[in-house]
Amino acid sequence: MPVDYSRRSSDYDAIRADDATDRAFWLRGLVEVGRIRPGERVLDLGAGTGRFAFLLHASNPVVALDSSREMLSIAHAKAPFACVRADGHRLPLRADAIDVTVIVMVLQHLADYELTLREVARVSHRVVIATSDLSTRTLGIVEEAFPSLLDIDRIRFPRIEAIVGALERAGFGDIQTKKRPYVRTLTVTQQLDRVRRKYISTFDLLPPGEYDRGVRFLERELPRRFGDRFEVKSSFTFLSGTR
Repeated sequence: MPVDYSRRSSDYDAIRADDATDRAFWLRGLVEVGRIRPGERVLDLGAGTGRFAFLLHASNPVVALDSSREMLSIAHAKAPFACVRADGHRLPLRADAIDVTVIVMVLQHLADYELTLREVARVSHRVVIATSDLSTRTLGIVEEAFPSLLDIDRIRFPRIEAIVGALERAGFGDIQTKKRPYVRTLTVTQQLDRVRRKYISTFDLLPPGEYDRGVRFLERELPRRFGDRFEVKSSFTFLSGTR
């Protein structure tokens, strides 16, 4: 079942975005692994509210593409970059129109990510992808609270080796993979607010009752175990390819 992001658009940035983290971790990873140079034409595929399109817009011409009208309306208000509502499986762009396509935590939402990567290869010379490696991912106390979450995500998220294979079949070469550690410190109050506002899309896919039970568990256990500070520690994998 797909996640309906139109209902989340109004407060998506409030629960997901953090300017310092977005710049130091996500933007830096995209630029370094994707070898994005100033002035290159960038397609942000699955741009959502334009978090990364906005940051890239400072140095590059950017097209933010998403299927959600509600998400793009927020992206459009951030800066004068192009916003296009379209299906990622059928990109409304001519061949070779883009220098590099960025795809941040999007593959798990696509019905056919291999078809999307073939479309990316048609319109773009390079690609850089950020995703989560479910073979090594752990969630600590969040996993305790929602025991079905990782099992669901292991079905949703393509394996890293499968993505590499799909990139090769799409016509990309010189494929690079880089796992980058992610650390972010929040107050317990902030983390609870993020959970209550469903900062992880998989919360919508949990079995009946599990989300509510998990929230009550975290409301009790987060303050007891962590006091006032909660550290999010994870890693994300960045992949790049050149056609």
